[in-house]
Amino acid sequence: MNSEIDHVRQYRSTLNSIADYILTNEKSVVEFGNSLEWNDLENIPTWLLWDKNNIDHLVMTAGTIFLLPSIRIWIDSKKIREVSDLIGNDVFKFIMNNTHVNNQRISSLNITNVSENIKSAGASVLLSCYSIRLRPWLSHSLPKTKGKLNSILAQEILKHTLFVLENTKNKTQLDKEIQ
Repeated sequence: MNSEIDHVRQYRSTLNSIADYILTNEKSVVEFGNSLEWNDLENIPTWLLWDKNNIDHLVMTAGTIFLLPSIRIWIDSKKIREVSDLIGNDVFKFIMNNTHVNNQRISSLNITNVSENIKSAGASVLLSCYSIRLRPWLSHSLPKTKGKLNSILAQEILKHTLFVLENTKNKTQLDKEIQ
């Protein structure tokens, strides 16, 4: 019983934090803020409460996973190293070894500006996960997107992104403890 009460308290605390974010953050957009209803708060992602560096890392990791079919066929080691540097070598290795994205259309992309394309792809993934009603508001916390994708694919990529980040975070913490 206590764990259920604690879960409800944590849930309400998260909703209150999101509401506070909406009311106090300069990135909140007034015209969309007025159209949101209290029950919309349940659908606003909790990653929005993360610090900017963690949100950026989430975006770039999601973008890397989405563009992975194209990245896998690159022969330009400079581009591959750039992606690895953007998201971290451990995260990049984990993605390469543990991710299978079945999206053949992406494998033919010619990516010139790696950083910009990774960020745009990641932002597209994140925005595509949420309702159209929330997207304009969320877009102000993310890099500019290019295109849209199926919400089911986007949700799978986001789920896998969170899995990757959690697993690489645990490995990094374990490595620090061992040293």
